[in-house]
Amino acid sequence: MTEEFTKNSDVRILLATDAAGEGLNLQAAHLMINYDLPWNPNRIEQRFGRIHRIGQTEVCRLWNLVASNTREGEVFTRLLEKLDQMRQTYGGKVFDVLGEAFAEVPLRDMLLDAIQYGEQPAVRNRMYEVIDSTVGDGLKGLLDERALASEHLSDADLRVLRDTMDDARARRLEPHDIESTFKDALTRLGGRIVKRTQGRYEITHVPQHVRSAGNGPIATRYDHVTFDLGHVRPDDRAHVDLLAPGHPLHDAVMAETIRNFGGSLNRGAVLVSAALDAPHLLVGVVEEVTDGTDESVARRFSYAYVDSRGAVHPAGPAPYLDCAAAPAGAAADAARAWPWLADAEDKATSWIIANRLPAYLAEVQPRRLAELSKTRELVTERLTSERERLILDAAAASEKERRGEKPKESSESLHRKAVELDARLRERLALLDRQQRMSTKPPRILTAALVLSGSEAPRGR
Repeated sequence: MTEEFTKNSDVRILLATDAAGEGLNLQAAHLMINYDLPWNPNRIEQRFGRIHRIGQTEVCRLWNLVASNTREGEVFTRLLEKLDQMRQTYGGKVFDVLGEAFAEVPLRDMLLDAIQYGEQPAVRNRMYEVIDSTVGDGLKGLLDERALASEHLSDADLRVLRDTMDDARARRLEPHDIESTFKDALTRLGGRIVKRTQGRYEITHVPQHVRSAGNGPIATRYDHVTFDLGHVRPDDRAHVDLLAPGHPLHDAVMAETIRNFGGSLNRGAVLVSAALDAPHLLVGVVEEVTDGTDESVARRFSYAYVDSRGAVHPAGPAPYLDCAAAPAGAAADAARAWPWLADAEDKATSWIIANRLPAYLAEVQPRRLAELSKTRELVTERLTSERERLILDAAAASEKERRGEKPKESSESLHRKAVELDARLRERLALLDRQQRMSTKPPRILTAALVLSGSEAPRGR
C-alpha cells in the first residue's frame, strides 16, 4: 500500500493505523489528518514526521480531529492549544520532551478521569492545572535540562551579545575580500583564472604544486567557480564551486601562498591611516584557551596598537579597514628602522598577557564548565545504567547456567563487559576532569604593520 501511495499518482489517499507512525517515508504526501489522537502527544509529531521529511517540496499541514463537545475532547483541545503556544515559543522543540513531560500524570489517565468524572469542577480544574504546568513550566524545565548549554539572557547579556555579533561582522571575510585575495594568489602561483559571467569565473589551470598542497581532491581546471553564495543557484545545470575557506582548492592556494610568501608577514608592511594622529605598530595576534589535554577550547584573532612611547591599546576587530598601503620608497624604508619598533612586539605581548588573556579566559571558562558539567551528568547516567543492566543480565545468565540451560550470552562475558564499562566510565570522568583545567596559551604574533598617520605618510614619486 505504501508503494502504491508513493509511486502511483492515481492513489491519492492512504488510510493507516498507528503502525504507520514510524519508519515510513511518505514525503510524497503533504497533508495529514489525525482521525484519532494517540495517548502520548509525542506520537502526534512522530506521525507528522512521516510526511515532513527531507525531500518534501510542499508546505506540510496537519489536522487533529477532536470532538470538542466531549469530555476527552475538552482535554485534547486544551492540550493542543497549549502545545501550539509552546511550539511558537521554543521553535518546535517541545516534541523532543513531550513523552517525559507526561510521565508522571499520563495523558491516558487524564482522559479516563475526564470520561468518568469530567462533570466535577474540581477534576476539570485539576486537569487544566496539570496541562498548563506540564506543557508550560514543565516543558521549559525539561528543555533546559536536556540542553548542554542553556542561558537566560539579561539585558546586559544581550548588549554584550550584540557587541560580540558586531565584532564578528567586522571580522567576517567578505566575498570580495576572498575573491581579490584568491585571484591574486592563484595568479602568483602560476594558475589562470578568467571571468565568464557576472559573479562567475573559469579556472583554466591549477598548477601541480598547488594540487599537491591540498588536503582534498583538487581538479586541474574548474569550469564554473564563484566567491559569492548568491551566484550558486540550485536550479542551474552547471556545477558551480563556491570558493571560500573550507574548499580544498581555496585552502591549498592559501597554504601554498603562506609557504612561499610567509616571510612578508614577518617583515610586515607600511600602511597609512587617517584615523591615527601618530605612528603606531599594528600587531595581529592569536589568543587561545586550552584545557588540561592541551586541546584548544577557544581561539580568536585580534589586534593591538603600540605607539612610539611603548603604550599598548586595543585596535578593534578590523583596524585594517581604515588603512591603505603607503607608497614605496626611501621614506617608507627609513620608517621601518625607527628605534622604538625594536621592542614594540614584546611590549604588545606583555600587555596582552596581562590585560586581555585573563578576560578571555573568564569569558570562555563558565560556558565551557557548564557544558562539561552537563556532559558529565549525561555520561555518568548512561554508562552507569548500562553497567547495571549488564550486571542484572549476568545474574540472570548465571542462574540459567546453574540450572543447566544455555543463555544467549554467558555470565562471564556479561560480567567482563560490565567491568569494561566501569573502566570506560572512570576514564571518561578522568578526561572530563582534565578538560575542566583551562588556561591561556602565550599569544602568538602572526603579523605586524607600521601604520603612519596621514600627515607622516611618505609621498610617492
